[in-house]
Amino acid sequence: MAAYFGVRHLSPACAYYVREFLDRNDPEIVLIEGPSDLSCLIAPLCSNETEMPAAILAYTEDTPVKTVLFPLAEFSPEYQAMRWAVRKGRRVMFCDLPSTCLLSRQNNEDEEREEDKPKRVSVYTELERVSGTDNDSFWEYTFEQCESYEDFLEAVSEYGKSLREFSENDEHNKLREAYMRKVISECEAEVPSEKICVITGAFHTAGIKDIPFSADDRKLTQKLPTIKAKATLMPYSYYRLSSRSGYGAGSKAPAYFELLWNSRLEGAVGSSSDRYLSMIASYQRENGYAASTAEVIEAKRLADTLAAMRGGKYPSMTDLRDAAVTCIGHGSFGEISLACADTEIGTKIGSLPEGTVCTSVQEDFTRQLKELKLEKYRKAAAEEIELDLRENLRVKTEKSAFLDLNRSFFLHRLRILGICFAETQLRSQDNATWAERWRLQWTPEAEIEIVEASLKGDTVKQAAEYELNFRLYEADSINGAAMILSDAFDGGLTDCISTAVSAIQKQTADCSSAEDTGKTIGTLSSIVRFGSIRRIDTEPIYPLMEKLYLRFCLCMPSAAVCDRNGVEQLIIAIAAVNDACLAHDFLDTDRFITLLSDIADNNFANPLLSGYACAVLTERGKISSEKLSELINRRLSAGTPPAEAAMWFEGLARRNRRSLISRLSVWEKLCSFVASLDDDEFKPVLVALRRTFSDFSPAEKSDIAENIGEVLGISKEAAAEFVTMQLSGDEQQSIDELDDFDFGDI
Repeated sequence: MAAYFGVRHLSPACAYYVREFLDRNDPEIVLIEGPSDLSCLIAPLCSNETEMPAAILAYTEDTPVKTVLFPLAEFSPEYQAMRWAVRKGRRVMFCDLPSTCLLSRQNNEDEEREEDKPKRVSVYTELERVSGTDNDSFWEYTFEQCESYEDFLEAVSEYGKSLREFSENDEHNKLREAYMRKVISECEAEVPSEKICVITGAFHTAGIKDIPFSADDRKLTQKLPTIKAKATLMPYSYYRLSSRSGYGAGSKAPAYFELLWNSRLEGAVGSSSDRYLSMIASYQRENGYAASTAEVIEAKRLADTLAAMRGGKYPSMTDLRDAAVTCIGHGSFGEISLACADTEIGTKIGSLPEGTVCTSVQEDFTRQLKELKLEKYRKAAAEEIELDLRENLRVKTEKSAFLDLNRSFFLHRLRILGICFAETQLRSQDNATWAERWRLQWTPEAEIEIVEASLKGDTVKQAAEYELNFRLYEADSINGAAMILSDAFDGGLTDCISTAVSAIQKQTADCSSAEDTGKTIGTLSSIVRFGSIRRIDTEPIYPLMEKLYLRFCLCMPSAAVCDRNGVEQLIIAIAAVNDACLAHDFLDTDRFITLLSDIADNNFANPLLSGYACAVLTERGKISSEKLSELINRRLSAGTPPAEAAMWFEGLARRNRRSLISRLSVWEKLCSFVASLDDDEFKPVLVALRRTFSDFSPAEKSDIAENIGEVLGISKEAAAEFVTMQLSGDEQQSIDELDDFDFGDI
């Protein structure tokens, strides 16, 4: 009879013992669970130039692209079985359903309504319930720490039976196992059965071991549905290999399992705990955190104790992490979270020999270049392209009418993925919302970046969606999420739009930052104003903007009492909200005007912010001349500290400069205020006024000089000459001394 070895995918212990299993049985044919039509990819996958992790990828030729992925790592038992067979020169084949059949079935399943499918309890959840511990710790204690080949085979056989006991063997698995029995039967017709070794998941091993190929199996496998598909090898990453990325059969901690694998190879199964804790400490030290040798020693002792209490011979990853949090993280997982991610998941990315990679993203990229008539730009010389996103009414087909819009979607998706083939260029007509300019240039780096994008999805669009969804997961502010929403609009990624809107809504409830809220309103306003040109519905954003607008108006009064460090961001937020109020009728503008009036009149608000609020009110004609004169007289009076008065005037001068310059009364008051200062008071005011006028144009400065000349009774010519004259040496020295001036809060 054929020899069977049941494995758990991505198990270092299985990978180690499968080599001994093959050495003992010395088969002529090695059958491995995997798409049977892709056995031709085993040889290049086992090349000495290949660096794991890597994956076999099959994908449909027609859109929408469907994929089947078979990812492997150095510690995958399937990969070690392939390596053994290739090294020994033995025949090695996959024995599962062909990828063309898997893709066809996937395509049919996608057409079924998701809500019609019954929800199943995870088999691992059931095993955890029975064993009383989490499945990963149970696996480590029972299997990864097993140091006997015979004990391991017996344990993994029982494990496979348990999997079948606690899970449903559905129609798909029945078909797969029937097909595996068919392949085994065909091989037994070629060589003696004892010369065949079969390596599959432990679940399937219990369903095919010593069970002959039957008439029912033949009936099941006689006419398999298929679909046109292609296949390739692709480099993979530990992150994509991890269950955190959403991969159902993924490892919780690929980098940690690599530690277990290396410890196995060195014959020191228990040494991985020392390495884990040392790597945590090393990461902390390299990134500026304290992690002493004593803390590592104490963590090791605690991990050993926890393992003994929980029934393990050596510490599991759960034991090690608990010990690291206690001793190295001082009780806080947040303190070592990045170190844990680096040590447990890792950042490793595989590589493949040149010429073996042709991923679905590359295929999709090439196809879209052709469809969008961008093939001519795939060259070493950089070239610019102008896009008009409006509908072209002079063509007959819808595809041609929106060619530039679809080009824009495609190029923005490349930008989101960081693919350097396309870069946006600034335009002189910033207000032309329908126009874009791009610089296109093909480089070897772009090819590499496209291959790397395959780690995020199977098409350019899917990869861009994955990237934005990942950024949403990492976003720590509502404006950060809003910027991602803006990218989703630019790229025409409608699925990401709804996800981003939901993310912003969730973060809004916890956000009390007026500056973040205001900037978010500005970002959303931009999307609403310019979204229509991209033919995407912006209606869901309206209620979100209204909610944020109300929160901004409620948070802003308390936020206005701030120091110099925080005021600049608040000014940006107020400017964004002001522009949004001017652009959208659905926002309650009266509430915003009342808010600005309160800030302008508030003696406790930051003077720079009060001056800016006054400037916005003046620009919008929402402040009377009498009120403006009252504020100027109050802010530039002897009762106001000189530094605060100068800051208020700086805020007032931030907007509507022409209107400010034309008001002679303002300059009269400013001249009177400056003249009243003594030498010590004058220096900080001078610093603030220099900063205020640094952004004024020469023509504006000349007009101001004329106003001041008129106030002081100096002719326009004399005033202009005074402003443009060269400074003397003593005057320049006095100015230079300001470089060492203690600016304080001004």
